[in-house]
Amino acid sequence: MMDSRLEKKFVYFNGDQSFKFFLSLGMFKETFPTRIINSIYFDTPTLNDVWDNINGYGLRKKIRVRWYNDLNNSNVYLEEKKKINFLTQKKTELLGNYSDYGEFRKYLQKDLLNKINISLNKKINLKSTLFIQYKRNYFELYNKKLRVTLDQNLKIFLQYPNKFIDLDKTILELKYKKNDAEFVRKFVKETKLNNRNQKFSKYVNSFIELNNNGYI
Repeated sequence: MMDSRLEKKFVYFNGDQSFKFFLSLGMFKETFPTRIINSIYFDTPTLNDVWDNINGYGLRKKIRVRWYNDLNNSNVYLEEKKKINFLTQKKTELLGNYSDYGEFRKYLQKDLLNKINISLNKKINLKSTLFIQYKRNYFELYNKKLRVTLDQNLKIFLQYPNKFIDLDKTILELKYKKNDAEFVRKFVKETKLNNRNQKFSKYVNSFIELNNNGYI
């Protein structure tokens, strides 16, 4: 499955609840139950995807596997997320389901890299780099031209499930189709969100946080 959209992020320190005014003013409707998102990212040994993002290249990507809430009650998906200038494309493929993290870890070490290369139709030397988890809420504007996700309680796992550090950020993300960009631009201006808009990658900022804490 391929999804194309534009994305705009607004970043808050934990404890800053001012985004609630935006959600209330826009009369957003919560469209999906709150979920815990678990993502394991993959990169080359020299972290090409991290550096492409830091350097702001117009063409860049992220590769990850993802599941929701508890692993034993969720499907696991392989995702390739590409940034092509301002447009985001995400390709998603179902990997299956697993009874527990131990079973999934064996698959991760033995078969997953080959599966990624088959899915991408090219051979890349990859390794798992980060395990990130956070709580996500989902909202949609009345006219369905704008979807919003709110990500909080972000954890960077040093050793799953108990050893982690917290990333002190709340991320509000706007997601919309290219032909709705002018509507969203005006909406953001009217609700005065533009002063918080910034480039933010959970993947890259997790590396920065690990470096600041002396783990890499």
